[in-house]
Amino acid sequence: MNAPLDLKLDPATFLQWVQGREGRYELEGGRVVQQMTGGSRNHSLVAGRFTKAFNAVLDEALWNVMASDLAVTLGDSTRFPDVLVERAGGDGKALETSEPVLLVEVLSPSSVARDLNIKATEYLALPSLEAYIVASQDEPIVWIWQRGTDGTHDFPKLPVEINGRDQPINLRFFGFAIAMQSLYRGIGTAPQS
Repeated sequence: MNAPLDLKLDPATFLQWVQGREGRYELEGGRVVQQMTGGSRNHSLVAGRFTKAFNAVLDEALWNVMASDLAVTLGDSTRFPDVLVERAGGDGKALETSEPVLLVEVLSPSSVARDLNIKATEYLALPSLEAYIVASQDEPIVWIWQRGTDGTHDFPKLPVEINGRDQPINLRFFGFAIAMQSLYRGIGTAPQS
């Protein structure tokens, strides 16, 4: 869907406007954009499994792992990523974070260009971000941008594609890997395990 509304807001006003509103909205370049609601079972499963995987290995005293409710404001855009990891602490009543360390977006048919291009450009400009993952909802494929370890600490121009159930997603900053098999169990064309 991703339909722009005839409504321009600054990020602070948008966060107040969106509270309690039915539907799903983001702010893109100062314009309110209605997002697709009613995602597929696969979308929900993949996002939930990322959240579960991160919660299983990250110390909750050090890290917050959240799913889709906490906003990330990036200039004149405000996004609600499917999964967000930030350092623990902060104001429990805050509506947004300015320092996510890892973000995950699960692709929907209407979000491919936005997630792989527009959001990638916005997210990769965040100084706190260490990794951005875009995940297929229908087959075991993810695209990941991670900061370099070559001394520049820059993101690569293009993501690394990880394709297949037998491939791990190595997250260098955190020092662990997530098994694609556990994220995509029962999803896609490969035999179920």
